[in-house]
Amino acid sequence: MDSISLSARPRSETGRHVHHLRREGGVPAVLYGHKVAPVALTVDAKEMERTWHHAGRTHLVDLRVEGQKSARKALIKDLQIHPRSGRMLHVDFFAVNLREKITSEVPVIVVGESPAVRDRIGQIQQVISTVRVESLPGDLPAQLTVDVSGLTEVDQSITLGEIELPKNVALVHADPSEVVVKIAPVRVREEAAEIELAAEEASPSPPSEGIAPDSSGGQ
Repeated sequence: MDSISLSARPRSETGRHVHHLRREGGVPAVLYGHKVAPVALTVDAKEMERTWHHAGRTHLVDLRVEGQKSARKALIKDLQIHPRSGRMLHVDFFAVNLREKITSEVPVIVVGESPAVRDRIGQIQQVISTVRVESLPGDLPAQLTVDVSGLTEVDQSITLGEIELPKNVALVHADPSEVVVKIAPVRVREEAAEIELAAEEASPSPPSEGIAPDSSGGQ
């Protein structure tokens, strides 16, 4: 992936005053980490959305702070988003040393098609969605993939120890026998459908609307 660049400027607004900053299209942020005293920043909301879309939590960002000569290599450590509006509220950037290993949460993505699912005898159950890994910042993978195309039967699984890791990447505090994904039996719905049908058939039918006999009598 090409280098991802993001501009920022020092921020003096704090507390309630950041509401005004957000209304003007900014996102309050903070940069901290390797040999960096925490510094309050502001980034443009639209640029931050673009950066988050491309970088996520695992790609390095060249953070260019106004007034500083060179960019800082940083990871997006935390991103707060409003639960209703989806608006970005605050960003934490973590400055890294490219020569020192870091630990980070990486998503686990299921790929491939399981014959058990294709034949409708089972369904995929993903037990673990993220794992903690250790690597140099430049080697940090965007994700780890688990290929389920070899799972042919119910109860077959893939464990952490069976995940193929990129070079120079290691799992942190992980049990190799822990299940990541497995084939669970398909839930049978036919019995419930039969019970519902039987209940409908057993319920009394509403009386039919007949024509009332003529009580006046014919002449």
